Amino acid sequence: MLVFGQICLMSAFVASGFSAFASFAGSNDERPTLRKCALYSSVTSLLLLTFVILILLLALLTKDFRFAYVAQYCSQLLPWYYGMSALWVGQAGSLLLWAWFLGLLTMLFRLVTSEKNGWLRERAFGLLMGNCCFLVAAMVFAADPMAKSIAIPAKGAGLSPLLQHPAMLIHPPIIFLGYAAWAIPFAIISAALISGRLDASWIQQARSWALFAWAVLGAGVLLGAEWAYEELGWGGYWGWDPVENGSLIPWLLGTAFMHSLMTWRCRGLMKKTTVALAIATFAMCNFATFLTRSGIFSSLHAFSQSPIGWLFLAIMVALALMGSFLIYLRSAELTADNQITAFFSREAMVAMSTIALLILAIVTCLGTLSVALSDAIVGYKITVGPPFYNYVLIPTGLLVLLATALAPLLRWGASPNAAERKLLLGSAAVGGFSLLVAVVWGAKHFISIAVTGIIVFAIIAIVGSLFLDALQRYPDNHWSSLLRCLREKRRLYTGFLVHLGFFALAIGVTGSSLGARRHEVELQQGQTVKWAGRSISLVELVERQLPDKLVAEAVLEISQKGEDPYYLSPAQHFHRLQNEWTTEVAIRSGWSEDLYVILHGSAEEGHASLTLVENPMMRWLWLGGGTMLLGALISLWPDRRRSMAGVFSKTKITASRKRKKIAA
Repeated sequence: MLVFGQICLMSAFVASGFSAFASFAGSNDERPTLRKCALYSSVTSLLLLTFVILILLLALLTKDFRFAYVAQYCSQLLPWYYGMSALWVGQAGSLLLWAWFLGLLTMLFRLVTSEKNGWLRERAFGLLMGNCCFLVAAMVFAADPMAKSIAIPAKGAGLSPLLQHPAMLIHPPIIFLGYAAWAIPFAIISAALISGRLDASWIQQARSWALFAWAVLGAGVLLGAEWAYEELGWGGYWGWDPVENGSLIPWLLGTAFMHSLMTWRCRGLMKKTTVALAIATFAMCNFATFLTRSGIFSSLHAFSQSPIGWLFLAIMVALALMGSFLIYLRSAELTADNQITAFFSREAMVAMSTIALLILAIVTCLGTLSVALSDAIVGYKITVGPPFYNYVLIPTGLLVLLATALAPLLRWGASPNAAERKLLLGSAAVGGFSLLVAVVWGAKHFISIAVTGIIVFAIIAIVGSLFLDALQRYPDNHWSSLLRCLREKRRLYTGFLVHLGFFALAIGVTGSSLGARRHEVELQQGQTVKWAGRSISLVELVERQLPDKLVAEAVLEISQKGEDPYYLSPAQHFHRLQNEWTTEVAIRSGWSEDLYVILHGSAEEGHASLTLVENPMMRWLWLGGGTMLLGALISLWPDRRRSMAGVFSKTKITASRKRKKIAA
C-alpha cells in the first residue's frame, strides 16, 4: 500500500500540473481538445488524491505503523475516531486534505460554471489546478504522507492529549475547506484581470463562492474558539494565539471583500479595493500556512519548523506582486463609475466598515508577527498581549457596529428620504433610551453602554426597514406583504440576518470580556463555599483507571436560589503514553452566564484546589456565530423561480432547434 500510495501521489502531481497547462493553453475557443484533456486530467488527479487519502485513513484506523505518519500521530490506545482525526493533525496529512478539498471544489466550479463564460471558466480553472499542483508538489518533495517508517514502533507516539477533543474532529477540516474555497473567488477575479474583461459577468460567480468560503472559514474560527474554551482550561475562548490569528485575518479580509464586492455590484464603486481584497484574502490563507509551518514561534497546534512554511510565504509575496501589477495594468478598467455623494448612504457605511475591518486585520497581523519582527529589527523579542489588540479592537469594533446598524435604513447613491429619516430618528430615540435603561440597571463600562445602545438601534432599524419596505411595495395587505418582501428580497434580508448574528456575537464578546469574574478556592470534602449567589459543595473526589489514562475528578454540588441543585465534575487526566496531565473543565451554560470550573489537582487526599469563573453572555457568542452561518446558507440557497426559469428557457431553446431541424 505504501508503494501504491506513493505512485498515486506522484501521478496526481503530474496530472494536476498537466491540467493547469492544458487549461491555459486551451482557453481559446478554437482548442476544445485541450480543454477536454484539462478536465480529464483534473478528474484523474482528484481520483488519485482520493486513493491517497483512503490509504492513509485505512492505515490510521488499522494502526499500520509502517507509515511514518501513522507512527508519529497514532497509537494502539487511541480511539478510532481520534485516529481518523489524526489525518489532518500532522503537516503532511493537512496538506493532503487541503489539496483534496481544492481538487473537489475545482471540479465543482468547473461543472456549475456556465459555458457562456468559457473564457473565465478555463482561465480560473487553470489557476485552481496550478494551486492544486503546488500543494501536491509540497507533499511529493517535502512532506510525504506516504513516507515509510525507518523503524516500526510497537505502540506509536500517539496524538497530543489536548487535540483529543470533539471539536478537533471537524475544526481543522473546516478551516482547510475554507482555505480551499477562497482560492475560487481569487481565481475568478485573477482570470478577469488577466483577460481584461472586468464587466459584471464574473461578479455573481465570485459572490457565491466568496460567501461560501466566508461562511465555512467563519465556522472554523468559531469552532476553534469553542475548542479553546472547553479544552485549554484557562476560562476564555480567544487568547490571540498566532495559529488562531492566522485563520482570523483572512476571515476579516474576506468580510471586507464581501462588502466591497456588493458596492461594486450596486454602485460601480471600490473596484480596485475589491480586487485587492480578493487577492489579499487568498494570500493571507497562504500566510496562515506559513505561520503554522515556519517555526518562527511556538504554539500549541503549530507544526514543527519546516521549509514548507517559507514556500507558502514566497507564494504570498508572489501573489501580492502579481496582484499589484494586474491592478496597475487594468487601472483604467477599474475606475469607479460613480462617487460617494452622501455621507448617510449605504456605500458610505460600507466604505467605513471596510476600512475598519482592514485596520483590524492589519493590527492582528502585526501583533501576530511582533515576536519575529522585533527580533529582526531591534535584536530582542517583544510579545504583545490582549491590551495591544483591544486598544484598536474596541474603537474600530464600535465603528463597524455603528455602520452595520445604520445600513438597513440607508439607500444606495442617495441620502435617506423623509420616511427613512423619521425611522432613523425613531430608532435613534429608542437606542438612546436603552442607554439610560442600561445605566439604571447597573451598566458602568462605556463599552457595554455603547454596545447596548447601538444594538437596540440596529434591531429597531432592521425591523422598521422591513415594515417600511412592505408598506411602500404592497400598501393593501400588511402581513402578507411582509412575507412577500422577505421572499422577493431574500438576499437583502438574509444579509440583515447575518447582521443580527453579528450583534449577538458582539453581546457575547462584550459581556464575557467586561463582566467575567474569577475566584480561587480550596475545598475539603464536604465543605461548602458561597460565591456569586451560589453554594458550591465538594461532594467527593473520584479516581478512575482507563486503558490510556488516569482520571481524577471532583464532584461538585451547586445550588442557586430558586433553582434545583446541579452537579459539575471538573477533572484532571493523566495520559500515560505522553506522560502528561491535561485539564478537563466543567461548564454550566445559560443565557445570562456560564459557570466555568477548573480543577488544579489535590495537594492531599480529600482536598481540591479550584478556580471558579463566571463568564456572562457566552451563549450569545455561539448563538451569534450560528445565526451568521444560517444567514449565509439561506442566501446561498438557489432561487427556485430562477432555476425553473432556466429550465424553461433551455426547454424552449431545445424545442426551437428541433423545429428548425424539422423545417430544414
